[in-house]
Amino acid sequence: MDRDTIFSVLIAEDEMPARELIVDFLLTHPELKLSGIAKNGKDALDLLTRHEYDLVFMDIHLPHFSGIEVLEQMKKVPHIIFTTADDTYALKAFEFGALDYLLKPFTLERFNQSIEKFLNLQRSEVQSSGTISETGFSFKEHGKHYILPYQDIIYLTSHGQNTIIHTRDHEYESHMLLKKIEKKLPNNIFLRIHKQYMVNIRYIAAVEYYIGGQYIAFLNDEDENSLPVGKKYAPLLKDRLRLD
Repeated sequence: MDRDTIFSVLIAEDEMPARELIVDFLLTHPELKLSGIAKNGKDALDLLTRHEYDLVFMDIHLPHFSGIEVLEQMKKVPHIIFTTADDTYALKAFEFGALDYLLKPFTLERFNQSIEKFLNLQRSEVQSSGTISETGFSFKEHGKHYILPYQDIIYLTSHGQNTIIHTRDHEYESHMLLKKIEKKLPNNIFLRIHKQYMVNIRYIAAVEYYIGGQYIAFLNDEDENSLPVGKKYAPLLKDRLRLD
C-alpha cells in the first residue's frame, strides 16, 4: 500500500456530538479523508448508491432506515465500522462482514484500533491484488468461477459499485470495483483511459482529437465501439501508442 494513498470515508450518524467526535478522530489520520456525511438511513443509502467509499462509519439506529436496513438494500457492502450505544446488533453486524463494532462512548485509542484493522485489510488486499494470473482474469459471481483470457477482453466499464466486462462474445458483470480489477490486469495489455473505462490497447484502432482537449478511442471490435478518453489519461495513452 502506497504511503500516499488516501481513503475516502463516509459517516452515517444522526447525533451531532457523535458525528463531531468521529470527525475529530479522523483528523488524526492523514490517510483518511471525510468524503460524505449522512444524518439518516435514507441519505446514507443514497450516498452509498451514487458514490464509492473505502470506509463507512455506520450508526445502527438511524432515522428512516437503520444501519442494518441500509446494508440489506445494497448489492455490495463496503468496509463498515458500526458505531452504536447498543450491543444488541453486534452479531448481525458481523454477519454483514463489519470490520468492527464501536460501542459509544468510545475513546481515541479504541477508534485507532478499528482504523488499524481497516488499514491492515487494505495492505493485505493490495498484496493479494498484486498477483497477476498468467492465464487470464478470474472472478467468482453467483456461485460460478470465470476465467477470461486477456485477449478476449475488449474493455471494462465502471457501473456504480459493479464493473461490466465486455468480451468478444459476451458481457459479464462483476461486483468488484474497476479500480480493484485494474490491479489484477497486466498493464502491458490494459490501460485506464477514463474514470469509467479501461481498455485492451490491442483493440484500439484509432484515436481522434476533438476541440477542448477531448479524445475518442475507436476500437476494432465487431461492434466498432468508441470510448471517451479522459484528459488526465490522454498523455499516457498517446505515449503507449506512440502518438505525436
